[in-house]
Amino acid sequence: MRVHRKVLVALLVLLLGGVVSAERMAIVVQCAIGIPPQALQQLRIYTVQKAAAYSGLKVVPDREVRRAELEAGVILGTYIPEDGVRKILRTVGADYLLVVRVISWEDKWEIRAERALFLSGVGLLDPTLGNLLGPLGLLSALDRRAKVTLLVRLYTPEGLIHANVISADDAPFFLSWIFSDPLRAARRAVDMALSEVLQML
Repeated sequence: MRVHRKVLVALLVLLLGGVVSAERMAIVVQCAIGIPPQALQQLRIYTVQKAAAYSGLKVVPDREVRRAELEAGVILGTYIPEDGVRKILRTVGADYLLVVRVISWEDKWEIRAERALFLSGVGLLDPTLGNLLGPLGLLSALDRRAKVTLLVRLYTPEGLIHANVISADDAPFFLSWIFSDPLRAARRAVDMALSEVLQML
């Protein structure tokens, strides 16, 4: 009976030790440019949720990392000193620090002549030069394109182990005026970044 009890205690210690020593990743999403505050908040939530789902690691959310910045007196900007990274990781109790910085947030209009040519090719627009260059042709060629670029960096207590610039766009072929969305482009960029970063772990 005592042997079984000792084995049970040893298993519990191992299990609890495994839980305590589970790797943790701290994530902060920031922007170097002005973007809508609601979009930034949604991007922060999305990044944390996706990182937890993809990696299986315990994730320290953005708000805790920003609080740790204040406590440690460290600014996570374009340049982050190694000592600052160690302070942040020590404060939040994490093994990795993922910094996602939005460096470009575009929502622009442009003319895509191929769309007007496509519409004329399928018979939705009369393919005369006057129609293609007229109001209807120009309106059908008008396109709204959203594009977001992220600077993604992954740190450990030893320093920077991965950095990359990742861009994604969102420009549906039809009805882009309504459906093109920079936040959707940003989410795609985050997915691409996480896929790349998690290969480093």
